[in-house]
Amino acid sequence: MKQRNLKLACIALSAFSMMPNIAVAESMFGCAGLETDTELPSLEGKDGVFFRIKTDLRMNHPFSDQNVEFISELSQALAENGTTLIFVPIPTKSVTMPDYLPEEAALYGFDLGIATAVHDDILDRLNAAGVITVDAREAMMEAEELPFFKADFHWSHIGARHTAEAIAEKIKSLPEYADLDHTPFETVEEGIEISFSGMRRDLQEHCVKTLPEAEIMTYSTTQTEEIDLGDGGLDLFGEDDLTIPIALLGTSFSDSPVNNFPGFIAQYTELEVVNYALTGGNQYGAMTSYLTSTEFQETRPRFLVWENPIYTNLAQYGDQPMRELIAAAGQTCTVPLEAQVNEANNVVTVDLTDYELGPEDTIFIDIHQLAGTSANFLFQSHDGLTRSKFIERGERQSRTGRFYMPLSGLWADGAASVDISTSGPFTSQPSVFACTTQTKEEI
Repeated sequence: MKQRNLKLACIALSAFSMMPNIAVAESMFGCAGLETDTELPSLEGKDGVFFRIKTDLRMNHPFSDQNVEFISELSQALAENGTTLIFVPIPTKSVTMPDYLPEEAALYGFDLGIATAVHDDILDRLNAAGVITVDAREAMMEAEELPFFKADFHWSHIGARHTAEAIAEKIKSLPEYADLDHTPFETVEEGIEISFSGMRRDLQEHCVKTLPEAEIMTYSTTQTEEIDLGDGGLDLFGEDDLTIPIALLGTSFSDSPVNNFPGFIAQYTELEVVNYALTGGNQYGAMTSYLTSTEFQETRPRFLVWENPIYTNLAQYGDQPMRELIAAAGQTCTVPLEAQVNEANNVVTVDLTDYELGPEDTIFIDIHQLAGTSANFLFQSHDGLTRSKFIERGERQSRTGRFYMPLSGLWADGAASVDISTSGPFTSQPSVFACTTQTKEEI
């Protein structure tokens, strides 16, 4: 036993000697225990800049080839119906502000060269798949001031402005831009504000001195000239449908009331921006709410800017969310399925034996009311087995009454029937369709 302990001690000593000679810097704010915080393990960097260990120091982001393929399919579905997708992955704080990283980051395996290569590889794969992508990291690296708050993971108006400029440059380079009416927008300063930061609040519990506030110059952007509609004015019933120039979708990066991100996009593109972003809706909250809405189906935007942090996992909930977006964006949900509602008016049953549907197809139900926080699809096999698939809308998501469920993950010979129920009784006969590239005669 003594010999074994001696060997272990020698191995540990050898491993320690191979570690980089890194001196842990003294905290500027008397912080302790940041690295071991159970909810938000963090590191204090240089000049009061803080980094999240699990997110900012992550190098292998969960962005699989399947995710790239799904975004490409979404882009194609939108384009076929007149909308151009602009995908904007928000980079991590570490690859955007590397000069402020502490030396201790290396102890967690962080390598700036690898992290940057991984970031660039994701953008390269998206571009190769035909997805119009904006490099927000490259844009923010040009900023003379910090693009992110020191003690928060969100960008400041500096990061928002530089990214908006890059988005505008990309949009202006596309042929669709010339077809739209342009109008000038003016952005003016409104004064300094202190933005609330949940991350700073959590970090402060470990620190003696006051951490840097999320102080920001706020701006407002307004249209300075009316669009010239010519002598004929605006024909509400003419051949040209009213169109939203730019729809902005995304997370709290876009939804924040203090960084003026949509305003900067409007200023630099000279196009109106309608902001549908959603704070606290995860990676899909805003996109699902908007694409399943009547508003989107009836008035599609020319450009759809989707901002999404690069470290969020688009496969976290399986293939259903992306397959739902693709189906909602396209015009393939056109095959009506005969549905029977039970006496309690809370379950609709569809016999699938007469339809040749496969795992690449999707079932779409519209309950014709702005309600429904969830939908359960109980599939039955030809052998009497059952399998349940579930969709749940977050508290902050819009209630559109529309749900799309892919037929993947079932049996080799497909399902014989499906019982669909939502979070409440139906007030009218639901409509059920198959979203498929096959014709009605083929299925």
